[in-house]
Amino acid sequence: MLKRNWLLLILIIPGLLSAFVLADRRYKLEIANRNVELILDYQELQNVALSESTALSDVLSSFRQAGVTGIAITEQTLEDLASTGQIRFRATLYNNEPCTEVIIPDSTLAKRVWEALLKRNYLHIHFANKPTCFVIKATPETLNTIGIGLPPEAVNLIRQCGFDVVARLQNHPAITTKAIDSAAKELRQDGISRLICAGDEVIGFRGLLSHAAKQLEKNSLIYGSIEFAKQKGDTIMCRELEGNFIRAHSIPYTEMAGMAPSAAIERFARAVKERNIRLCYIRLIESSGQSDIDKNVQFVSSIRKAIEKAGYKIGTARPFGTSSQPIILLLLMALSIASAGIILLDSIVTLPGIFKYGILILAFAAFAGLIASSELGKQLVALKAAIIFPTLGVVGVIGPRFACKTNEKSPALTATKLFIGTSIFTLIGAFHIAGMLGNRLYMVKVEQFIGIKLAHIVPLFVVIFVMAAGLPMINEPLGRVWAKVRENLHSVMAHPLFVWHAIAVSFALIILLIALMRTGNDAAIGVSTVELKFRAILDKILFVRPRTKEFLIGHPAMFLGIALLVSRRRAWGLPLIALGTLGQVSMLNTFCHIHTPLALSAMRTINGLVLGFILGLAAWLIFGKRNTGVSRKLTSDS
Repeated sequence: MLKRNWLLLILIIPGLLSAFVLADRRYKLEIANRNVELILDYQELQNVALSESTALSDVLSSFRQAGVTGIAITEQTLEDLASTGQIRFRATLYNNEPCTEVIIPDSTLAKRVWEALLKRNYLHIHFANKPTCFVIKATPETLNTIGIGLPPEAVNLIRQCGFDVVARLQNHPAITTKAIDSAAKELRQDGISRLICAGDEVIGFRGLLSHAAKQLEKNSLIYGSIEFAKQKGDTIMCRELEGNFIRAHSIPYTEMAGMAPSAAIERFARAVKERNIRLCYIRLIESSGQSDIDKNVQFVSSIRKAIEKAGYKIGTARPFGTSSQPIILLLLMALSIASAGIILLDSIVTLPGIFKYGILILAFAAFAGLIASSELGKQLVALKAAIIFPTLGVVGVIGPRFACKTNEKSPALTATKLFIGTSIFTLIGAFHIAGMLGNRLYMVKVEQFIGIKLAHIVPLFVVIFVMAAGLPMINEPLGRVWAKVRENLHSVMAHPLFVWHAIAVSFALIILLIALMRTGNDAAIGVSTVELKFRAILDKILFVRPRTKEFLIGHPAMFLGIALLVSRRRAWGLPLIALGTLGQVSMLNTFCHIHTPLALSAMRTINGLVLGFILGLAAWLIFGKRNTGVSRKLTSDS
């Protein structure tokens, strides 16, 4: 089938080369960005120093040697000062407007607060004859949340100890454009270039996010987007910044309390290695018996070593660079995907020549239009590739054997060739997606591949339908094909269902359901503790763990299924091949995660293919080649 479509196969080559060019540009961006920052929280360090009766500067020095690069300082609010007794305030009315009168006994602090409020346009009146008393046009409740900048004494100490300062500004309902402008300008004047928002909202949320993003860029501030934190406004902020930010990872207090240090170390290293995290915001661990400082210095040092072992450097992080995606390369890829789609159709039923190339022109025009129209259009074309190529791999390469008309003398050798051929088509599709979506927006998850569950389900259902309908039917008139398909489907539906059939189908559906629930960016079910440990072992042995549904389920099932099929054991060969399709779509899905480095995705895929092949071959030697009871049963069912 593939041979008679040699012209369409040739049309795939330019698109594949274009994909390689774009994937190579992405790879170079990833290689050029390997610095990772380790950040601690200033408040936590203060608490540790106090509990250990140690000077804060000595504590900072210890962590400096452990590899910490920066300290996060949270913006002070008037509530913070009130809670320590440095200021007092009470509700009042000024010109019939609800206001708050603030009294600050210390004149130096009063001057700082007054200047901060004046710059942020919150100061209603300053009593010149009482320099330590202001009226602010905000209620006491609102006043609690208003920030007045970073504490200067903390900033100076952090600088003197050789750390970068990471600002943590707070959003509040009364924030204004002038307040945002002033806060950003102050950070720049203080030489601060990192910003991670405190609380559950991003500065400028809501309504002023676009303005806040412009001010960050104007003042050369690098925004840190905290992974999994789901701060309100973060998605819009990241989009406004067009990918010009760094991804941060942190483990919340609640999780840290019940997490072993080794698990936290592994989690930070994996975040850097697998998800393009460039800033680790480390929360300190609690210890019993041992000094908190010593224990945490050792903890941070272990995180640094784990990250360096993964091939990254500890240093100043920066956003990913940009690379161009010439439209001509994208259009060549569109032609390639359209050609693959036509080959797939022609691998199922014979298409008339004029009809075939007519569809090709229409499909190319549609894909090209989608790519040129918008980012969403490009994502839809990528989804088409994710559906077409794995399906073509199974139906186009193995499909001619579905009828089980020959009995191969060397089933394992034939299965190896077909398994490789199928995987090559899937990987061609994977590289199309890696190239088409390989720009900074996807590398930092501003944009994402859409339709991940569809990409899993559709190829599987198409393969099952082709098997059930008795397809492919080549060189047959379409009318006759339709009649046979109906007849075959009716026969399948009328087939008696035995208990073992029901068990087998239920088992397969459970595997499929679990696989689907664990796909996507917000998986419905998590990973068990046992599996996490299993993954950690694989990571240590193989450096990059393969996906379970590939090396343990999909690939072995595919190999064993092909070997059984070509040795005329169709009744078990076809279901196993259908199950093996799950491994192919998962393999392609690996490359849909553009925020995972390309080299790591490639290593994960290779590991999965090699391990899956070995397990499949072992299964064939045990259950297929040897004429065991199971084997005899398989033969009798064919």
